[in-house]
Amino acid sequence: MPPTTAPDFFHRFTSGTTQVRCTLDQARVALQAARIDDATCDTSQIILGEVLNNVVEHAYRCEEGHPIELSIWFDDTGLWCNVHDQGAPMPGGVPPEGRGACIDASDRDGLPEGGFGWAMVHALTQDLQYLRVDGCNDLAFLISASHP
Repeated sequence: MPPTTAPDFFHRFTSGTTQVRCTLDQARVALQAARIDDATCDTSQIILGEVLNNVVEHAYRCEEGHPIELSIWFDDTGLWCNVHDQGAPMPGGVPPEGRGACIDASDRDGLPEGGFGWAMVHALTQDLQYLRVDGCNDLAFLISASHP
C-alpha cells in the first residue's frame, strides 16, 4: 500500500495521449533527479505508460480533458504508485487478469493489436490494488527497485 505521506512526485493532468507523454517525461526527470536507477526508471515508464493510457482509452473512452492524478513515493523497496481518475470503473470492479494473449507468432497478419498490457502490469508490479470509491478509481502498485 502506498505511504500516507505526501508523494515525492505528484502530477495532475487531463486525459489525452500528449498529456500522458508529458507526464511520463516529467516522472522520468523526477526519478532521475532522485537517483533512481535506470532499470527501475525504464520499468516505471512501461508500467505507467500502460496504466495511464488505459485510463485515457478505457476509463475515459478516449475523451480528452478529464482529470487524472499520478502520485509516486520513492523508498528502498521501489516506487509506490497511485493513479486516480474519475472515469468508468474497471469491469467487474477488478483489474483485468494478467494473462497474455494467445498468439500464433507465425501468423504475422493475425497478430492482435492489444491484449498484452495487463500481463505486463501484473508481471512487473507487486501489491496491485484497485478501489472504486465515490465514483473515482484508485489503482495502486509497487514497482520494485532494481538492485545490481
